[in-house]
Amino acid sequence: MRNYFNQIKVLLFRISVLLIVYQICRLLFLVFNFSTFKVSNTSDIIISFIWGIRFDLWVILWFNLLYVLFFVFPNNIIKKKGIQRFLHIYFIVVNAIVIIPNFIDIEYFKFTNKRSTSDLLSLISTGDDTLNLFPQFLKDFWYIIIMWLALLFLMLKIYGLFKIKRIKNEIIKTKHIIYQLIIFVFIGFFIFIVLRGTNLRPVNILSAARFVTSNEVPLVLNTPFSIIRTLSKDNLTVHNYFKEKEAGKYFSPVYKIPVSNNVSNNKKNVVIIILESFSKEYIGSFNKNCSGFTPFLDSLFAKCLVFENSYANGKKSIESLPAILAGIPSLSETPYVLSKYSTNRIEGLPSILKKHGYNTSFYHGGSNGTMGFDNFSFIAGCDKYYGKNEYPNTADYDGNWGIWDEPYLKYFAEQLDNKKEPFFSVVYTLSSHHPYKVPEKYKAKLPKGKYEIFQSIAYTDLALREFFEKAKKSKWYNNTVFVITADHTFWALDDFYNNRIGMYSVPIVMYSASDTALKGVNSNIMQHSDISPTILQYLDFKQSLICFGRSAFDTNNSHFSINYISGNYQLVKNNYILLFDGDKSVALFDYKKDIMLKNNIIDSLKQITKGMENEIKSIVQSYNNRIIFNKLTIR
Repeated sequence: MRNYFNQIKVLLFRISVLLIVYQICRLLFLVFNFSTFKVSNTSDIIISFIWGIRFDLWVILWFNLLYVLFFVFPNNIIKKKGIQRFLHIYFIVVNAIVIIPNFIDIEYFKFTNKRSTSDLLSLISTGDDTLNLFPQFLKDFWYIIIMWLALLFLMLKIYGLFKIKRIKNEIIKTKHIIYQLIIFVFIGFFIFIVLRGTNLRPVNILSAARFVTSNEVPLVLNTPFSIIRTLSKDNLTVHNYFKEKEAGKYFSPVYKIPVSNNVSNNKKNVVIIILESFSKEYIGSFNKNCSGFTPFLDSLFAKCLVFENSYANGKKSIESLPAILAGIPSLSETPYVLSKYSTNRIEGLPSILKKHGYNTSFYHGGSNGTMGFDNFSFIAGCDKYYGKNEYPNTADYDGNWGIWDEPYLKYFAEQLDNKKEPFFSVVYTLSSHHPYKVPEKYKAKLPKGKYEIFQSIAYTDLALREFFEKAKKSKWYNNTVFVITADHTFWALDDFYNNRIGMYSVPIVMYSASDTALKGVNSNIMQHSDISPTILQYLDFKQSLICFGRSAFDTNNSHFSINYISGNYQLVKNNYILLFDGDKSVALFDYKKDIMLKNNIIDSLKQITKGMENEIKSIVQSYNNRIIFNKLTIR
């Protein structure tokens, strides 16, 4: 019996070592992303570390179940040297691999503001960018590898501190066997509770929200858990919060484009410019504390219609196109483009404009296939896709993602010169993406900021200046409406841009040299999925479509923004933001008065909560059910 107890002690020690390893990973995650969590109280951070043990144990037992069984099963096989060697290798190799996603998220979290989920695996395998950029990742994030190796070395050193001791000629009595079986059953039950949980629903990423506020959820979770628990989440769930007729009272995706006040806009060319990682915070005209990096955009926006409350529907580039081109926000763990529903029939803005005689195209200087841009642009209705393969001069390749923005935007302007009007075209920039390089000739000329991205922001601003200087000389220019936005936000400087509203704050502006009405500031909430209906109303194309947005010029409908992150939906409307976990509302904030979202007023404003909850339920029900049953077009 003493031999068996010794086995259990050794097992508990080694599991404890893994728990310490995961807490070290959590501490590193906190330190490298402290700007996100500095608004949290110290007590909340401590609680996050304590509750994090629950999720760490899940991962540890999930991946070390075989290892545990060798120790707890009543037999003597574990004493064999060959088995000990196997278990040693298993423990080190498996756990060294499993913690790698924790180290990836130390930096990747800055891009997404959430623990990575299974879509990371799909994103890595989409296109060849990951393979091409792998050497650059190793160069830029060498310290991550050093920390991982240091932790691996620590595991190796500590592993053998407690070893299985052999007591020879130990007499095993019947009662000893019974005790061992009882311990075996008890440990088995404990493992079941850890992996399954005590509630009706198995433990998942949303379970973390029961213990902390939404801001600390990523701190409670660990990345291996988030990936494993979302592997089968490609399938959306049918929701029946309301009967269909009742749901339509709160929100209907069947949207009739309102009549335009200016029918002379009909047949104008449409150009959408999507800027990589251009947080609203980085643009001087929005943030005086961050001036000097976007002088051209600052001057241009003074001539534009600026939507001051404008938001992306996602946190990743791959989530932006469905929202911008088809009014489909990202409301699930798996981005729409990577999901099994990505080939559903949709009626995107390009396909609608084609019916009105437009020729449609999409331009991105990155590798063909990157993030599924090419495939989705075709599904949305673009006739042509122009990627790096179609670009005529390989000398303009930046060595990482694709073609530098300056020559590519010049090429884009030349391409537009040769198009038959009316045309619709999208251009997606890339130079302000990691590794944030700028051409050698600009390194000493362009300003640098707190983060590496700022010089590449300044470079893209310069490229945009040259594009518009060239474009304004073209015949099509005065007959064109431009929509300028960003795909998502990036590292925040100000605390506001780290909260659940600021993390989605991107610019959305409209500009037409020949339309003085497109000038000034619009205070309505504007989201990416509003862009398509807004353009259609501006062009005075009166029709109905399936869309999860509203025209910014619509005076008969309320305006909102919707997002999904870390298992929670959020609805921004009027002065409020509501967090909804799929079953119930969990928080309500007045973000105008409480910009750091610290004061949960859900209990004091029950009527507002109920109204917003009904609306978000209706949106989610329509979104899931229509995508599942392929009903994203008017039939």
